[in-house]
Amino acid sequence: MRKGRLLVAAIVTALVLPGTVAAADSGVRTFVTFDPAAGEFPEGVAFDKTGDLYVSLIPRNEIRRIEPDGTQSVVARFPAGGGGPAGLAVQPDGTIYAAHPAVNLQTTQTDPAVRGVYRVTQDGTITRIPGTGAMIFPNDLRFDKRGNLYATDSVGGSVWRIPKHGRAQLWADHPLLDGTGAGGFGFPIGANGIAVAGNQVIVANTEQGLLARIPVRRDGSAGTPQVLARSPRLVGADGIALDVHGGIYVVTGQNLVLRLGAGGTIETLATAADGLNQPSTAAFGTARGDRRTLYVANFSLFSPAPTPGVLTLDAGVPGRPLP
Repeated sequence: MRKGRLLVAAIVTALVLPGTVAAADSGVRTFVTFDPAAGEFPEGVAFDKTGDLYVSLIPRNEIRRIEPDGTQSVVARFPAGGGGPAGLAVQPDGTIYAAHPAVNLQTTQTDPAVRGVYRVTQDGTITRIPGTGAMIFPNDLRFDKRGNLYATDSVGGSVWRIPKHGRAQLWADHPLLDGTGAGGFGFPIGANGIAVAGNQVIVANTEQGLLARIPVRRDGSAGTPQVLARSPRLVGADGIALDVHGGIYVVTGQNLVLRLGAGGTIETLATAADGLNQPSTAAFGTARGDRRTLYVANFSLFSPAPTPGVLTLDAGVPGRPLP
């Protein structure tokens, strides 16, 4: 299904459903809080190799850098009027990549002239990557070890691949990446969070409540997607992160942080009782002593009692190193 007109609620890209009961003490802590009155609602989070956290603030059209001590600075501002950036990824040289769905919060339309994936340098220069304007709802991003960038299109139900210094191309388009329309938005919300592990790409499907595994063939093309996990608890799945032992961490619109083990187990690490409020993405810290810490964006944009910020929890194992 291809639609250019979106409801504002699609920014959430996950169903907001009741959470489950939390453990007595999950160890969830607040790293930074944002001001909802100032439009500070974080959607994407990503680390660089030095331990600085980058956060996208959709209504403010901003990307901010947050240092380990909590010091904040604005790295880039996108033009006003077209929503703001969502998922982020950072290269070793500090160049930031941002998925920009370009949803206008007043007209509820996407802007084909704006939407796409952008390269953002540390001096704030913003450049749209060729070919990404054909995406309908660019959402999340991940690099592989060769420098290829993979991007989900949540409304298009697909994954795009951007070769290093190249033009974006449709990489995978399959029913396991499609939404169902069950979210009630009037159009499907499918492929969302994404991660790369060796020769496979893992994608969270919001409305189907599953994780799909897409093999990467030797020539770089996509193999046939397969179901890696499916569960009612994965309905509303949004951002995902990986640890060094193959564990997959999923944040969902049910106000959950889940960990999927190699044996197919699903463990609940945090819930609404721990302060989760429409979480959208997650990333492991990269600084020395911080690699077991999972950082979770509390988006909160459509919450009746918004608490935007970034929460942390100790996963007990280090995150998978950045490529």
